[in-house]
Amino acid sequence: MMKTFYSILYCSIRPNQDERITIGLFMADGVQCHFSYSADKLNVIKDLLPDGGYQLVKSNLRAIEQLAASCQSDLLKVHKGQRFLSESYLEYLSVYANNLLAFSKPVPLNVALDENTFDKLFEKFVFTLPRQQERERDPVAHAKQRLVKSIGDRVNFDVELTDNDVAGLIVPSRVSFIGRNDVKVVGEMSDFGKALHALKLQVRAHLFLVDTIRRHEKGAKFFFVGDEPSKKLNDHHDIWQSLKNYKPIQWVPTDEVQQIEEYVAEHQVLPYFDIVE
Repeated sequence: MMKTFYSILYCSIRPNQDERITIGLFMADGVQCHFSYSADKLNVIKDLLPDGGYQLVKSNLRAIEQLAASCQSDLLKVHKGQRFLSESYLEYLSVYANNLLAFSKPVPLNVALDENTFDKLFEKFVFTLPRQQERERDPVAHAKQRLVKSIGDRVNFDVELTDNDVAGLIVPSRVSFIGRNDVKVVGEMSDFGKALHALKLQVRAHLFLVDTIRRHEKGAKFFFVGDEPSKKLNDHHDIWQSLKNYKPIQWVPTDEVQQIEEYVAEHQVLPYFDIVE
């Protein structure tokens, strides 16, 4: 089994003086990977590079992000970017890549690759992760607590679906809640101010689940509970906007979950799985 490793991504500001800024972090273990870059630092770099250089850095960061996402979701190991997961390839890039963006030599870690480890290293080496302003209570958690009390006898919460439950589902998928009447009733919940890489993974996995269910049940009902993130978090806001405009899913703000309660009652929704007393 391959070990976890990380590599820091730098942006060269004045190559002749070896002046550079940490901009991103990549972690992998040969099977999965995480990558994220700091949008705040990218905005700073905009004023330090000529327009052409800034646009090149921006496009390259997004290309790396897309490549990492493709490798992360490539469970059948057929994507041409699979070598991106190997420590030897990142070591090659650290030596021979000599552009505006450059990877550091990979550093091995004796820890499992997970979001918590990635977030800690990202904040240590790159930048404080963007978060929405702290509130007295977590609105997503509060909305879930309300729904557990109000519809807990009509749906199942926090379940993992497999191909035994959803035909054509290649990998297991977790959902916040699920019920049924004539068709499946599925709900997902998320904090849209959380780490970008985690948000993208969650949304991508959920959209795959939605599309898979709709191939067999066009009338299936989907809810997504969450609030609009700060417009300063450009990528987070774009994801929120896309989901809000995606017609198969009904968007529900955390303070309007009565929409879900009313639907469940009106359509006499029942738990998808038997509830064990």
